[in-house]
Amino acid sequence: MTENTKSKNCFPAWAHGLLAGLCLLPPVMLAILLCRNAVNVPYWDEWDDDLAGIFLKAHAGGLSLDDFWTQHNESRLVLPRAIFLLLGGFSHWNLLREVAFTFSLACAAAAMIFWLGRKTLAGRPATAWLVFFIASLLIFSPTQYQAWLWGMELILYLPLVCILVSLLVLQTNLSGRTKLFICAALATASTYSFSNGLLAWVALFPILFLSEGWSGLQKKKRAALLWLFALFANVALYFQDYQFPPSSGFWRVLCLDPLRVVEYLLVFLGNPLVNQNSDNEVTAGIIIGGVQLILFIAICILIFHWRRNFALMNRVWSWLTLGGYGILSALLATTGRAAFGAEQALSPRYGIFGVCLTVALVFLVPIILFHRATPKNTARFAINKNKIRVALAILGATVVVLHALAFPAAVVNLTVFGLDLRLAKSSLKFLDVLPPQPATLAFLCPNYPKVKNMADALDRAGVWNYSLHQTRRLADFKQIPPPARAIGVIETSQVIGTNLFLSGWAIAPTRHAAADCVVFTCEATNIAPQIFALMDQRSVRMALVNKFHDQIFLVAGWQKNCPLAELPKGALTVKAWSYDVETDALAPLANEVHLDNR
Repeated sequence: MTENTKSKNCFPAWAHGLLAGLCLLPPVMLAILLCRNAVNVPYWDEWDDDLAGIFLKAHAGGLSLDDFWTQHNESRLVLPRAIFLLLGGFSHWNLLREVAFTFSLACAAAAMIFWLGRKTLAGRPATAWLVFFIASLLIFSPTQYQAWLWGMELILYLPLVCILVSLLVLQTNLSGRTKLFICAALATASTYSFSNGLLAWVALFPILFLSEGWSGLQKKKRAALLWLFALFANVALYFQDYQFPPSSGFWRVLCLDPLRVVEYLLVFLGNPLVNQNSDNEVTAGIIIGGVQLILFIAICILIFHWRRNFALMNRVWSWLTLGGYGILSALLATTGRAAFGAEQALSPRYGIFGVCLTVALVFLVPIILFHRATPKNTARFAINKNKIRVALAILGATVVVLHALAFPAAVVNLTVFGLDLRLAKSSLKFLDVLPPQPATLAFLCPNYPKVKNMADALDRAGVWNYSLHQTRRLADFKQIPPPARAIGVIETSQVIGTNLFLSGWAIAPTRHAAADCVVFTCEATNIAPQIFALMDQRSVRMALVNKFHDQIFLVAGWQKNCPLAELPKGALTVKAWSYDVETDALAPLANEVHLDNR
């Protein structure tokens, strides 16, 4: 009986089921959070002509290949635009479909990592399951909340999926020529998915041509030349008529303050395990990223020492590729973003790239340690198996603890971002009947004319599955009677110069959450009640959390600073209402303000 068979026989079926259920917890928890917090509203870049505009052109029948090829920032989003159109065409551009597609890409990536892990840790099922549990925690971490809730951010996951599919293809019994063709096609798809997609060509090169995958040196050289030719052809095509963005000042920063560049790189790599609501988040990112980078380099040096052990190399190549992709992505981001400071590297959009390095390490470390414990190794490199178990336990516990420390803050951030998107959608719906609102510029898109023109065009074309309000009369909205519980109040009102300042708190009347938005109405003896403004922003209210013993009050505070010129003249009564953006229903808040607007 082989060692592999013995291991499987010693690992009962119930343990497999228990560990499988454990590994499913992170995606299930994330799916619940997304169902609660995802919002169907275009956000920032999605208002651009080359993204929202493609739906108008498709509706008018004027879509061309140039519309797919058009550059967006640093990227050519050929494949993502096709996906956007496919998903939006069947749903009237429901952004929730894109959120679900992003989640499905993460599930596909996790499934492929699980399969690769079983292959590379064959004979050690308990270790494979536990390591994959850590990988599952990282892949489905809410620390990447902006990527999860922003529909177009599926572009971040497409290159990773292309690389993982390539790694799976290389594990098959297909011919070398077929593998090369499929991997080149996937690298091309990666190239036209996101700005770092070109890195797939570089990341896959070592596993394709430095591993023992070709029967002869001449064939390997010929295949490598074909790969490089395909890479250069894609580069030439990609940069044809390319508009390089303005310089971010990277070279100036590198010359004057190289430590700043190193800090950005390390924080970028440590991003997924950082508690982003802590006071020392940058320092934590530097330490976590630095430890991971040093460990990866040390493993690479050790593997180079054992490079003639082909069985070992077959186990580590996939994870070296994945970790290399994460580091290359960090280097690319550093060249373009380091001038903005290390805090920018903590953006919740970028977490998936740091995850690639961490996941690679949690698989590489046990592979290396178990290899060093084999009798074939010299005493210099041999390690007792009990020491291995202790080392792996410490490593796994460290990652899990760091994730656990970051998790609560990440859930709060995801919830708050979801509420910000609800406020963005509220401001969008009132776009045609209210003057420009601060919430529109802060939470929808900072370019008001672009949003106004595009929203009106989309609304006229019937592209999306809701419509903009064409009235601000209170009587035209559904009004919910005041619930038995208090849902909010106007706490302060004050005329400061030429502005009316209001503040208070509000929760949703029909959901266990802070209010989507607070709208304000004014009325007088000769003026019917009408909506004149939306809340500007939310505020943290820990006192309410302590008073009501409920976390939904954490960001239930609101503020409004309204120019008096936007209100009718005369004696007015101002009221505040909790607004539900999905049902367009209003529920009154306590208190009202009596104002003589002369």
